[in-house]
Amino acid sequence: MHRTTYSARLVTVTTIIAAALSLGVAVARAATPTASDACSLLTKENAAAALGETVKGPESKSGLPMGPGTTASFCEYTGSGFHKVHLNLIHMSPDIATMYKAMCAKKGKEGLAGLGDMACWYNEKHEELQAIKGVMFISIQMTRSGNPTEAIKAVMKNALDRLR
Repeated sequence: MHRTTYSARLVTVTTIIAAALSLGVAVARAATPTASDACSLLTKENAAAALGETVKGPESKSGLPMGPGTTASFCEYTGSGFHKVHLNLIHMSPDIATMYKAMCAKKGKEGLAGLGDMACWYNEKHEELQAIKGVMFISIQMTRSGNPTEAIKAVMKNALDRLR
């Protein structure tokens, strides 16, 4: 059930990028940061701390093409049952990043000051946190026992700190 949710959210971001491309938004190749894939931003130790248990993984893919100058990768660690930490990393063009910032501006931002250039909650459950830093989009989804808010923010802070 949760894997479908993660895939659906990545498809949503992909759809936004594809729509921008079809509307003729210029897509320039973005400068490549030193972090080249999602697993360079999410460590096993960070995932275990966030879930409060031992984790397996990572399961990952990188270099997934999403259009000219835009690539994606993901990294996922699993705990017991449905407990998971999943990070999507998308290298975007400046035009696509601007579109995403406009979309994020309409979402909840409570408690997210200082996380990237802009951060927002996917919804009120706080099981997904999205952030933009430069032309990099990071989405972290987490399922675990209890309220995920502080744990997911800690994972995002660590990921953003690694994205230099």
